[in-house]
Amino acid sequence: MKQFQLSTWIYSLLLALLLAAQSADAADTVRIAVPPSPMSLPFYVAIERKFFEKHQIKPLLVECNSGQDCIKALGKGQADFASSSELPVMFAAYDNNPISVLATLVTNKDDLKFLVSRNLLHDGRLSLAGKRIGYVPKSSSHYYMDTFLLFKGVDTQQVVKVPMDAAELPKALLQGHVDAISVWEPMAEQALQLGGHEIVQVEAPRLYTQTHNVSVRNQFKTEQALQVRGVLKALDEAINYIRDYPSRTQALLFRKNLVSQEHIEKNWSDYTFRMTLQQSLVSTLQGQARWAGREGHIQKNLPKEPEYLNYIDASFLREHKSDHVDFVYR
Repeated sequence: MKQFQLSTWIYSLLLALLLAAQSADAADTVRIAVPPSPMSLPFYVAIERKFFEKHQIKPLLVECNSGQDCIKALGKGQADFASSSELPVMFAAYDNNPISVLATLVTNKDDLKFLVSRNLLHDGRLSLAGKRIGYVPKSSSHYYMDTFLLFKGVDTQQVVKVPMDAAELPKALLQGHVDAISVWEPMAEQALQLGGHEIVQVEAPRLYTQTHNVSVRNQFKTEQALQVRGVLKALDEAINYIRDYPSRTQALLFRKNLVSQEHIEKNWSDYTFRMTLQQSLVSTLQGQARWAGREGHIQKNLPKEPEYLNYIDASFLREHKSDHVDFVYR
């Protein structure tokens, strides 16, 4: 009898160990496309603090140069989730890409900068007519450039727009290939540091509040709803950690060489980390769609403006934190 009990105990122990091993392996690998930006901090924190693993997610980071590239990877099925501003989502909707925004993670009113060669300033006045401006097409860099020119009273047809990859912008300005660039952080800071007194930031009111969002491939959210919930919970824990331990998370940005300590000390208060879905997201997408149509950034034969509510899925965030979802999504 004792031998039977011992055998049963050993069998139970082995079964428990097997189930534990299976549970550890049950974490599904998810591909997350993330651009190198301070706005991507929740993803970096979730990876470093192992919040993804806590919710049975094995994160595979898909690095891309910009949020636009991340959304492209998502649309092509090369990633399951993507981090980006809202502007690439606006263009993706015109292309009928099967993606959905799940939540806004960060907002920033001063992430975009307009930098120029010092020789464009004459007695403090900015001369841009006929000048070459580097920008990233169909990105927040593109939108901010046109918004800035409009604010300065410069006809967008009077400048020479030079499209290029995001990583090329600082070098292009420093080497004189362009006269100005519209660029986000941390590349704006990099250009200012490398250029010394030869590169100048043109001050302007906060013309554009940028959101940084997490989007998902529709097929993935349909087939892997449990993993979608796990990713959102991990990112929410990361955002709470950022708020509770700002100095630790700032140090993570330093280690990744994304920003300098000087930048963080000066600009940290511009970043608002909170997982939400606000009505303003739809309004911003609609305004950007009108800009894209007016400036000829979309083909004229395309159908009418997309219904952006169809590209935002509030169900997962509402299930997780219903009070963080604005009424427009109910």
